[in-house]
Amino acid sequence: VTLFVLTAGVLIIILYAYFGQAARAQAADRIYLEAHQRIDMALVRGRCGLWDWDMVRGKMYWSRSMYDMLGYEPCDSMLSFGEVDEIIHPEDGDLFELANRIVEREIDHIDQVFRMRHADGQWVWMRARAQVIDPEAPEIQLIGIAVDVTEQRHLALRSEAADLRLRTAIENINESFVLWDAAE
Repeated sequence: VTLFVLTAGVLIIILYAYFGQAARAQAADRIYLEAHQRIDMALVRGRCGLWDWDMVRGKMYWSRSMYDMLGYEPCDSMLSFGEVDEIIHPEDGDLFELANRIVEREIDHIDQVFRMRHADGQWVWMRARAQVIDPEAPEIQLIGIAVDVTEQRHLALRSEAADLRLRTAIENINESFVLWDAAE
């Protein structure tokens, strides 16, 4: 009987520990999921996305918000260097050249504005900022954000056009304006 009670006691302790650990794991999973959802919501609302570039393997991770900004369907797999290079506007820089400068340790950060092709074919202006995680590490990894600055670019272009029209109008005035006091 003593052996039975002892075995039952140990079994109860093991079951209690197991279910306690399972409850803690579920709580940790719930906290992780809530934090992940908050970050995703902030990125979507801020019109920005996270990206992580493993330069050794030539692969890039995009957050869900990155896909949303560009109108593509999110996928779980990482993007290849070529897939990303294909949607960057050819006039806005060379991704291969940028990668070489990072690999050669000429630069350890990026702050660049360029266009990327949206899924509907339009060009979206993006500002990418990133930093090499560990400049001393043999495997180079870059992590950063990309912000949709299309609206700001369009506003700047409209402002420049309005300034040009005003400047042209002022330069083309043939008459001189004279101010005088009507009381005189």
